Amino acid sequence: MVVGASASGTQIAYEIHRSGRPVTLSVGEHIRAPRVYRGKDIQWWMDAAGVLDERYDQVDDVARARRVPSLQLAGTPDRSTLDLNALTQIGVRLVGRLAGIANGKAQFAGSLRNMCALSDLKMCRLLDTIDVWARDNGVPNTVEVPHRLPTTRVEDSPPLSIDLATGQIKTIIWAIGYRPDYTWLELPVLDRKGMVRHDGGVAALPGVYLMGTQFMRRRKSTLIDGAGDDARDLSAHLASYLDGRALRIVA
Repeated sequence: MVVGASASGTQIAYEIHRSGRPVTLSVGEHIRAPRVYRGKDIQWWMDAAGVLDERYDQVDDVARARRVPSLQLAGTPDRSTLDLNALTQIGVRLVGRLAGIANGKAQFAGSLRNMCALSDLKMCRLLDTIDVWARDNGVPNTVEVPHRLPTTRVEDSPPLSIDLATGQIKTIIWAIGYRPDYTWLELPVLDRKGMVRHDGGVAALPGVYLMGTQFMRRRKSTLIDGAGDDARDLSAHLASYLDGRALRIVA
């Protein structure tokens, strides 16, 4: 069983199933996207349409935006789309989010269908945004026509529990992401969850800054090409802070 259906979880489930082992994939919140849309890579579209440049102060709930999982994308020579439909087509079984393990049984949430429907909705909104940008910038004449992937297929009654004692599942692989550990940072900048309090990378303590965290200043903050723009912004802020500090010392 693979727990987690974002980029890593889907790829791990795919590769294990290809090795000849039956796989059950526990699916929670996830973001679905086609690898290629209208003849171009989805990352090209998000960059060109400005999706990746959206700023943290332009979204309604930045805390929520910073918790969004990674896209279900895989880098393969044929640029194929690896989503839940591709996995079920080869025989991977889908269950809901792992809610717990009790009395030797893995228990799953009954929200699998809703999770998949929500992911499909978000994907369509992203593609609508891309289509609008393409139309407004005269791109349709040079790319393929819009298309949409089929909705995610979910069996009528996904199991809500699996008895681990039966041996049906012998290995559990956790692909649930990660979060930073700032316990080493002995500064009064952490919130009650142990995360650094900051405003676009400017920490709550003067002279302290962050880089590379999820949606720090832009959607692309954790991408290689996003670090440069964030660094320029924070460098300007730091220079202003140092100039102001120097003036106070002189005065």
